[in-house]
Amino acid sequence: MSDLDLYSLWDQVMQKTKTKMPQQMWDSLVVNSLMPYSMTSTILTLFVMDPSKLKYIQTPLVHNQIVEAAKSLLPTLQTIDYLTDTATVNASPAEQISTPPTEIPPMPPIDMPSIEDTTMESSPSPIIPPPWDAEEYNEVLPEGVSRPSYDSPVIIQRNTSPSQGIQRPVPADLFASKTTSPIPPAPPVQRNMSSSSKSHLNRAFTFDNYIESNSNRMAFSAAKAVAENPGLRYNPLYIHGQSGLGKTHLMHAIGNEILALNPSAKIMSITSEDFMNSFIESLRTKTPDQFRRNFRDIDVLIIDDVQFLEEKNKKTTQEEFFNTFNHLLSHNKAVILSSDKPPKDYKEMEERLITRFNSGLTVEIEAPNPEMIEAIIHEEIDHRRSEYPTLYVPKEVIHLFAQYFNKRNIRELKGAFETLITQAAITNRLETIDVEFTNKAIKDFIIHTEKIVLSIKYIQEFIADYFKIKLEHLVSQKRNKQYAHPRQIAMYLARELINESYPQISFAFGKKDHTTALHAYEKISREIEKDQDLRHTIDRIRKELEETK
Repeated sequence: MSDLDLYSLWDQVMQKTKTKMPQQMWDSLVVNSLMPYSMTSTILTLFVMDPSKLKYIQTPLVHNQIVEAAKSLLPTLQTIDYLTDTATVNASPAEQISTPPTEIPPMPPIDMPSIEDTTMESSPSPIIPPPWDAEEYNEVLPEGVSRPSYDSPVIIQRNTSPSQGIQRPVPADLFASKTTSPIPPAPPVQRNMSSSSKSHLNRAFTFDNYIESNSNRMAFSAAKAVAENPGLRYNPLYIHGQSGLGKTHLMHAIGNEILALNPSAKIMSITSEDFMNSFIESLRTKTPDQFRRNFRDIDVLIIDDVQFLEEKNKKTTQEEFFNTFNHLLSHNKAVILSSDKPPKDYKEMEERLITRFNSGLTVEIEAPNPEMIEAIIHEEIDHRRSEYPTLYVPKEVIHLFAQYFNKRNIRELKGAFETLITQAAITNRLETIDVEFTNKAIKDFIIHTEKIVLSIKYIQEFIADYFKIKLEHLVSQKRNKQYAHPRQIAMYLARELINESYPQISFAFGKKDHTTALHAYEKISREIEKDQDLRHTIDRIRKELEETK
């Protein structure tokens, strides 16, 4: 048996594999996906934090590098087991040295800057040992009785060590394993909740690499103001938007900036689910006072996905969260929250909590527009050229991404781009990426929708919906202003956008004389020169219609 312990071995394995595979692949499939679980003289068991990445970890490109590195340190090693939350997957010695298959599955989306950090996601994430007393936690339970798994809060801490740190797993009895031989539990790590000198933030999430655009400009400005004056400006800061738009990036950027300005600041980052589980565990172990100290003896509280506190059966947790919230605000401590909905959309959340959410500043991050998508792709290209100097992505491919991912989330966009680059690297196409190759590489990310053909009929339906009137009234002979004015706007746009003839426009509105459409076009043209509100309305309608083309 080697003198190396489990964690020392894994630390060296990570360092060895880092030089044998692309940086982004190593980050995603080794550092952020695997944790050491147990070790014997012949078997190394690794816990897979995200089971969806297991099939990629098992490819020769990744698995064989891990095997080679581990065997160089532990010559007696025969097998590497991959443990997920539901199964143990065994790789036999024969498989360990097998040659790579001819086809390598496409790479999964890679966790990269400006997307949600794994600890803030609903997807499987590394389980952090709880902060309660280790001796009490390791007490032997009766046979057949297992301890429920509750994640503890994540303390954002800055790591001054240059080496890659390792997060220790929780004791083995929290997992169901198919192996017959018992796996000894790993010792829990004692966390000093009051210390920030050892704090570690995700350094990739900063204001410098957060791409600002019209879709997130207000949220970005508010976040910088909070970082400069935590607890004094916009408290609480409530950020909402759909998943994958960079809410966590922005919240961690606030934490990074606060620590840069005040290294002694105590910052806690946690999901609402982890908050709830920690609270329940404190009730089970009869340590509510410790729970309250953990959450109140801090300077900044960052909570992700607060919408999960909304369910009816979580009223007790809402009560505790309200008390924590009040304590921090009354002591001028910063509170930053994120959600997938604005406060007004909660149905089962206590009214007093909604009131507290609204007491600071509420900002929305919207889905990216084509201009922002192209800016993100350009930044990704610049970033990847450090690894692939010959990488060339033509403008038409960048425009293709803008078309495919307009109003979609950034996580999908970056996952698709990473897949494209990985496939190009594998097939030696880094210098010859084109539209055809791109369409094949990212086919699983493309949402096929029926192309809308802009026509008089479509414009009529759009205008009727926009002005909240019935289509039959829009095309009728009614001369009421509420119908006549939208009708004239529709005729004007039919001429402007699709250059339809006046007779055809008049006919589509049930008019026999083409001068009706001509009169409507000239009338609206004159009015928009004088009426600024009308001009803005038509510009807004025109923009929405043109986006469907």
